Amino acid sequence: MTNRDDTPTVRAPGSAGDDDDGLESRLLLARARAKLLGRGSTPVHLGRYRILDRLGQGGMGVVYLGQDDELDRKVAIKILRHDLAPSSAGRSRLLREAQATAKLSHPNVVHVYEVGHEADQVYLAMEYVAGDTLRRWNQTTRDWRDVVAMYVGAGEGLAAAHAVGLVHRDFKPDNVLVGRDGRPRVVDFGLARLDDVTTTRESTVGARDTAPRKSVDVTATAGFAGTPAYMAPELHAYHRADARSDQFAFCVSLFEALYGRRPFGGETITQIDEQVVLAPPVPIDPAQHAVPKAVHDAVLRGLARRPGERFASMGELLDELRRASARPRKRRWWPFGLFCLAALGLSALGGAQPGEAARSVTDLPDQGL
Repeated sequence: MTNRDDTPTVRAPGSAGDDDDGLESRLLLARARAKLLGRGSTPVHLGRYRILDRLGQGGMGVVYLGQDDELDRKVAIKILRHDLAPSSAGRSRLLREAQATAKLSHPNVVHVYEVGHEADQVYLAMEYVAGDTLRRWNQTTRDWRDVVAMYVGAGEGLAAAHAVGLVHRDFKPDNVLVGRDGRPRVVDFGLARLDDVTTTRESTVGARDTAPRKSVDVTATAGFAGTPAYMAPELHAYHRADARSDQFAFCVSLFEALYGRRPFGGETITQIDEQVVLAPPVPIDPAQHAVPKAVHDAVLRGLARRPGERFASMGELLDELRRASARPRKRRWWPFGLFCLAALGLSALGGAQPGEAARSVTDLPDQGL
């Protein structure tokens, strides 16, 4: 099928007549043809968007860089992985992400421009953020103030979602993009639910004990609705999720960014279960990382096992992090003050007449020490 300018248009993965590799194989074929013929490759289109490159892949979707020639802007296009495209559940999740994000208009949330269809395949055209994930941003050594400020910005995106009744349920550093402008944007609302929906248990036979370590970092496609390493205790126990579950995931992420490790260990999903549900966070001395105790205490409160012991809202947590970051550290001035006082006293003694020494010290003018 061709569009108005006669450039071939490619159906999305999983649609009738497409091969098993879908859009990915067409892109590779176009590049190989260009290399062989020594000229530009034939444009590949999805809807009205011209596909430029592949940006990455997650547990459910593949994201491409596209060009919207009508509006002259780059976009990020998310489609289901070709092996999941036939799944109605997968398509429902992608639609749910679009519907959830459409409720939001906030500078710390990636904006969805359009939901498109090619045959029975759904794709999202979203704001393209030139930058990197928050996880990669974390890999550069930074002052704790910069880390807290960046996470507070991402937390504002979560708070905006909660304000319209949405729970993200998969917040983690990989689901935050940091643009070149330094502004974080929360992405991937594919697991978002209204906050009055209860988590359902799915079939997990054998998966929990045999899952490789990497799986604790990756959004599960079955068995878990979320990423195990960042899930709150109530989600590990298949209980109701609400905004405080996102708060827990946020604090796991911030703890990891501040201290270089997560607050709960575990190599498998079962081990993560046990640590999150039964064990306290690993002991950390915040002073060794130059992190104020007030910041550390706020993060630990967000990691409380019982939702009712966490902050009542993301807004309250963010306010406390701002206060703790702005609060000046207590400076120990008294040794310096005593030194100055002693020096002044010795100077007075050296120049005073006998009998005037005591008066010269006690009658010194106030120096504000």
